[in-house]
Order: sequence, then structure tokens, then C-alpha cells
Amino acid sequence: MSAPKGEDALHRVSLVDFPLRVAGRAYQHREALLREFAIIAIGGGEQADVPKRLVELATILDERYSGLNPEANDVIDAAVERKVDYVDLQLTVPPRIKGDTLDLAPLLLEADEYCRSGGLLTMTPTDEMRSFWTWFLREFVRQADGGLPLSWRRYYADRAER
Repeated sequence: MSAPKGEDALHRVSLVDFPLRVAGRAYQHREALLREFAIIAIGGGEQADVPKRLVELATILDERYSGLNPEANDVIDAAVERKVDYVDLQLTVPPRIKGDTLDLAPLLLEADEYCRSGGLLTMTPTDEMRSFWTWFLREFVRQADGGLPLSWRRYYADRAER
């Protein structure tokens, strides 16, 4: 069996010092926000534009990527059981992840602004959660462009120094 080529070729993405606690909180926030946005989207109207677009894109991306790296979930589960704070993950992703990430980024900024405007049950994400999502998504784009992995701890420490 030959390796896929061109559009079907898979890429490796390394998430160095993946922060388990921060990621867990960010994921819980994501799920709560998507549930609330789904309810708003069903209601329709002008206020439903951002929630509807985010829910639609999140659904598409979950279908594309949720089952792609089950071994990463095993690594995370084992690390959580051992009470480890950070773990290195090796993911295999299709080339389209860069485009999908670039499509998602502006919508996440709109959703963040929507959250800041108030009126939601879901709290606005913390700065740490925002930093996590920025680092996480940037790593897919950076590494798709041939960049070397940047660890979470290095990224977050550099942000704190600013």
C-alpha cells in the first residue's frame, strides 16, 4: 500500500506541552457555548447570525476531524489518570485542516465578541482559554506551512511577558 499523495496526503502536527487542564476547561466552555448558540440559532432572527454560522461550521469540522486521531484521546486519558498536567500529542491531519482553521478563526473572533456583548448564560471565555484556542489553531496552520512546533508553555510564557 502506497502513502497518499497530493490532496490526500496526511500531515503530522505536534502539540507540545498540550495543557490538559486548560484544554479541558476550554472544551467544556466550547460545548456549553455551542449548546446555547444552537438554541439561539433555532430562534432565528438577526441575533442568530453568528450563533447559527458557528454551530454549522463546528458541526462540519466535528464530522471531519472528531474520529481522526483516537490514539490522542488514549494518550490524554492516560495522562489525566496519572494526574499529569501536560502531554505531547502527535496528530495526523489532512492538508485541508489549514483552510478549515483559517475559515474558523474569524468566526471565533465574532463569537467571542458576541459573548462579550452579554445576554448569554455561558460565561465569556477566560484569557487563558482564548490563549489556548489561539495557540491550538495556530499550531495547525504554522506546521502546515512547515513551521516547527511551539510548545504551549513557551507560547503562554511569551504572552505573559508582553
